[in-house]
Amino acid sequence: MKVAILGCGLIGEKRGKQLTGHQIVGVFDPDQAKAKKLSQELKTKAYDSEDKLLSGSGAEIVIIATTNNKLAPLAIKAAGAKIHILVEKPGAITLKELETVEAVAKKNKVAIKIGFNHRFHPALLKARELIDQGALGEMMFLRARYGHGGRLGMEKEWRSVPEIAGGGELLDQGIHVLDLIFWIMGPLSLQSSYVTTSFWKTKVDDNAVLTLANENSWATMHVSSTEWKNTFDLEIYGHKGKILINGLGRSYGKETLTYYKMLPEMGPPEIQNFDFPETDLSWELDMKNLVDHIQKGTPLWGDINSAKYALSQIRQAYKQNGFGHLPCSV
Repeated sequence: MKVAILGCGLIGEKRGKQLTGHQIVGVFDPDQAKAKKLSQELKTKAYDSEDKLLSGSGAEIVIIATTNNKLAPLAIKAAGAKIHILVEKPGAITLKELETVEAVAKKNKVAIKIGFNHRFHPALLKARELIDQGALGEMMFLRARYGHGGRLGMEKEWRSVPEIAGGGELLDQGIHVLDLIFWIMGPLSLQSSYVTTSFWKTKVDDNAVLTLANENSWATMHVSSTEWKNTFDLEIYGHKGKILINGLGRSYGKETLTYYKMLPEMGPPEIQNFDFPETDLSWELDMKNLVDHIQKGTPLWGDINSAKYALSQIRQAYKQNGFGHLPCSV
């Protein structure tokens, strides 16, 4: 399909380089040097305005990979231009904004997908396969830990500015974990939360611990930008066994999955280990899911409903912990 890119930073570049089999019809970034550089790498045109790209590029899909405060306004523009949308997480910085995006997309009959690419990491896809096969039996609970290693000057980056980011670590990495909870366990409701700024001198949070539950299952999650070593761990428990996922590749460490199968006599479980290649194809598979949805009507994995669920839990947690000044808490 014909794809345009709004936002030529790190994520826009990653998305562009994994658009296998599609025609990239143009890119735009307010930083024209970035736009020109990416256009040269992708062998396409750099537009000098978002409006010209949306109206003149012939795009059928637009990837929106900007700072958080611009995601919803650009998605609304794209939907108004009847262009299908892949918008990076969180999709908007407030629940109200996201609901407006949803309404405009529905009115103009365009598909909209949120960039929850973690679902397409090989370990997560394997976990989904095992769960669907009944390997865990009745689901019980999930534990997750996800965190940044930290870097000098992190407190001065746009993700630390409330008006631009909308929130802190809970919104940044936490929304990925909440999407996975929604996907694996269903829409669990927030039971308790602790959100704080422990280290970085910012007006946004750098650590958050949430507990979510319904009548039959529950989840706990800790997201942190004081992890000191990039970390991703996910444990999923059922009556018949457990899945342990470590790493996401690259700086997060080798991506692995271990399946622990409980035996009828209990005792030590049978263990299966799965290792996955370093190549991260999650961005490509994320886009393929949207294209398949447009062309074949297959379900979206990581749609606006998951983003609405995640934002509603984040909003509630921020309000409970004195972060009412953050745009995401509105």
